[in-house]
Amino acid sequence: MNESLIAPSQRTIPVQKRALEKYELILGVSCGLLEERGFSGLSTREIARRADCNIATVYRYFDGVNDIIKALGEPFLLGISGLFDQMSANLIRGDSLDSVVQFFIEVLTKVLEENRWALHAEAGIVTDLDLIAWDRQLMQKIETKLSGVLAIALPDKSAGDLQVISHRLVRHWKAYMQTLMTEGFGDVRWLIKDATLTSLALIKADIG
Repeated sequence: MNESLIAPSQRTIPVQKRALEKYELILGVSCGLLEERGFSGLSTREIARRADCNIATVYRYFDGVNDIIKALGEPFLLGISGLFDQMSANLIRGDSLDSVVQFFIEVLTKVLEENRWALHAEAGIVTDLDLIAWDRQLMQKIETKLSGVLAIALPDKSAGDLQVISHRLVRHWKAYMQTLMTEGFGDVRWLIKDATLTSLALIKADIG
């Protein structure tokens, strides 16, 4: 795990090899537990058992389950927002906004299929006040970065309008994650198409 550049928690990553291996093992076990039992099944006691350590070791690196979610979520969401750089490059070379949005939805879907723990973590975030506040900080930073992408495709829009559109899109994409959670990945072609068309409609909608 790399240290996140979006860092509401200002996390300190262990530097010693053995400590780093245990830190990453705890995170890996947590991902597996999220996929198997969901957010409600994530407990420090079970994490410690599966990581073959005592519970004090878990608390040496993390303040609790919420802190583990943050440690997983910050670099993961940073990686997702890293796609914005590719979107910007595609727009600069002349690709249409439609194709760039579709590219993002397709890659997002693939990444989430490979990291289903993130869907379960997202389901937990919406029920926990501490995680809601943390998520809000993170989303504001991501929306600001997305505004920079949209400025390339929509040069006539004001900074305020771009921020509104970015907010709409990020909220829609989070709802899309919930849809994937319930619908699954059996045949996501129609979900990708729907998410793309809805994203484009949100971009073109009037700013109230």
